[in-house]
Amino acid sequence: MAPLRVDARSELFEGGYYSVKDGECFGVAKILKLEPDKIHIRVYKQRFGSRPRAVDLDQLTLGAFDDTDGIGAGHVPLLLTTFKRWQPVFLTYSEVKPDELEGYEAWKNHNGGVWE
Repeated sequence: MAPLRVDARSELFEGGYYSVKDGECFGVAKILKLEPDKIHIRVYKQRFGSRPRAVDLDQLTLGAFDDTDGIGAGHVPLLLTTFKRWQPVFLTYSEVKPDELEGYEAWKNHNGGVWE
């Protein structure tokens, strides 16, 4: 799929990692799949007080339910307009691996909904 332009600083594309606004802090999301009006992302548990300019991919984790410092999500289906409100800024790229798409495939097979 061709990149989707968000603004002059950023394009959205599968495999892209983006810093995103998360209330008073910033998080990191990876785009797994882009559709015309939907986006499927992986959200990592790490949070930052200011927008990161770079991240070490080896340090990003989803976390576990019993973590006291937060948790991420392996698959989040969103309206594209919702993701754009998170003010995504491109950080880096890594190919989407088949295991990262397991949640997306389950969502697709069950005609899942999206978060607004």
